[in-house]
Amino acid sequence: MPTISGKCLCGNISYRADTEIKMMANCHCVDCRTATGAVFGTLLFIAEDDLEISGTPRVFKHTSDSGSAMEKHFCPDCGTQLFGKNSNRPGVYSVRAGHVVQTDLIQPGVNVYMSSKIPSTPVDPELKGFDKMPG
Repeated sequence: MPTISGKCLCGNISYRADTEIKMMANCHCVDCRTATGAVFGTLLFIAEDDLEISGTPRVFKHTSDSGSAMEKHFCPDCGTQLFGKNSNRPGVYSVRAGHVVQTDLIQPGVNVYMSSKIPSTPVDPELKGFDKMPG
């Protein structure tokens, strides 16, 4: 079982998980682009019970285009977005790949929300792509 770990930019919040990665995706939705300031976000999906967090993130709640309740967990000091939760995936955390120390584990298997992709964003043609989030 791989270990993933990381921390926010200022180091006030860190995490660790000995866990299986359920899925890894590049998300091109407007929410991910807006929250990160990047053209897409790469997310690792892991079991909520496996994630050990040191520090207390702030939580921003909103509703996705599909109607699910979403949470973005971020550092209240430096603003680094760390984790997310989606009411359609109970018991699962999404972890933003950009601060994962074990970079060799970052191997997305899919692109989602291709319908929202910025046209000039290059994508790996070997990865499956979905207009929205698949079932």
